[in-house]
Amino acid sequence: MLDIVRMELAGIPSLIIREKELERAPAVIHYHGWTGDKGSLENLDQSLVQLASAGFCVVAPDCYEHGERRTDAWFRVQFNGWAFVCQAMDRTRQEAPELFDAVMALSFVSPDKPQVCGTSMGGLIAQMVFAENRAFASMVSIVGRSSFFQADEWCRQAQQGTWCDEWCSEYATQLHPERFTDRPVLFIDGGLDTDCPAATNAETVHLINQQGGRAEHFVDPEVGHARSPSMRSRFVSWLIAHGRPPLSAA
Repeated sequence: MLDIVRMELAGIPSLIIREKELERAPAVIHYHGWTGDKGSLENLDQSLVQLASAGFCVVAPDCYEHGERRTDAWFRVQFNGWAFVCQAMDRTRQEAPELFDAVMALSFVSPDKPQVCGTSMGGLIAQMVFAENRAFASMVSIVGRSSFFQADEWCRQAQQGTWCDEWCSEYATQLHPERFTDRPVLFIDGGLDTDCPAATNAETVHLINQQGGRAEHFVDPEVGHARSPSMRSRFVSWLIAHGRPPLSAA
């Protein structure tokens, strides 16, 4: 039976989903997208439920300025959206080490093969967190643009020459493929996605593997910026294969 609780880890509201009969389980930390939140008992991400049912301890934190942490500052997105998004992502990145330590200190979490993943904006965060924490065994980014730069041309022009461009240059996976060559990573995309084009991550995967990495790319050609059943299935099966949780059939 699954145990689903809301808990503060390093001061961050988080949802924890795990099989309560397991004494210890490997961790999966999942970062949500820009308009999302960690979820609730009434509104669970079924992919995360599947991971917990396989024997993972799934931790879904509220990113900075999301869910329980959202403030009136959200009005700024109307005036300088990409700068606000970048600030939220960087704050979440900065919080990641303490969150990770808090997760690993939980009595029911195993030290073996922790993994990190995320969707959309959370995918970008997962990429940064993974690159900065060698303890993570692998990473999955779902519809997360590895260039980091704003895709919309009007917004792109508005941000040129600002600190956002410098920030994106510093952390963008595509500009630093060497940070992703030592462990397996998976990028999942929708072939019809105009926000985060699959071609961008395809090029990133090529650059990583060109340097000896183990990057993979899965694309559902019939989906846009969303998570289709095939994308969810690949996401779950890949994490299970690389984390080998105790209740999986593998």
